Amino acid sequence: MSKTLANLRTQCRSFLDETTAADWTNAELNTLINTAYQRVITAVMTVFEDYYLTTDQFNTTADQEEYSSTDGIATDIFKIRRVELNYNVSSSTSAPTRCLPINIDEVRRDLGLQNANLGTSSSSAAGYYTYGFGSNFRIGIVPIPDRTGTNAGRIWYLQTQADLSADADNLNIPYPDRYWMVVCYGATADALRFGQQDSIEADKFDAKFVAGILLMQEELEDKIAEETKTVMDTSGEFLDFGQSY
Repeated sequence: MSKTLANLRTQCRSFLDETTAADWTNAELNTLINTAYQRVITAVMTVFEDYYLTTDQFNTTADQEEYSSTDGIATDIFKIRRVELNYNVSSSTSAPTRCLPINIDEVRRDLGLQNANLGTSSSSAAGYYTYGFGSNFRIGIVPIPDRTGTNAGRIWYLQTQADLSADADNLNIPYPDRYWMVVCYGATADALRFGQQDSIEADKFDAKFVAGILLMQEELEDKIAEETKTVMDTSGEFLDFGQSY
């Protein structure tokens, strides 16, 4: 069963022993609920990025290195997981290539370079760098595209989540029936600090909030329960754990 803003606010009022608005207006509680909600969202992203993973496309322009929302870049990017680019979408034999993340300072030569030599010591493949946030987010592609292409680029990214505004808005977290109360703990703790209402009880709810987040992260960490926990070799090397070093 989904949990709505109205559900959360009702629960917070129950914790505050205030069924109808007196010390805390609905608007004030909504603000506190959303503050706690955003903290829970980023806690989920720490261990379960793929829950908020989405993808979007953008257009490229010949001889243009950096791209923004005017080129179709999403404005709700929190973190990037993958970027692919097709340097020649008009050709049926041209396939997208994965761009590797680089630091802008890695490019020792002109950022406007249009051949495969990036001037970096780490890679000779296509690369991308980013800066800014929201509507000011920019992504730079090197080597820069030498052709204009509609939907030539694709980004996989973690999507920022909007605040709950309408009473019927649902929590967007994994298993909300299990974890919705964590949001209520955080909001109630902040509410009890309004005008120093009850700092001792606020600390208790804060402790519940932190403990709830940690438990949630532990339970969400493993998304596949088919096998036991294993060590993953991400470097592609053979690791003999029986060897003494």
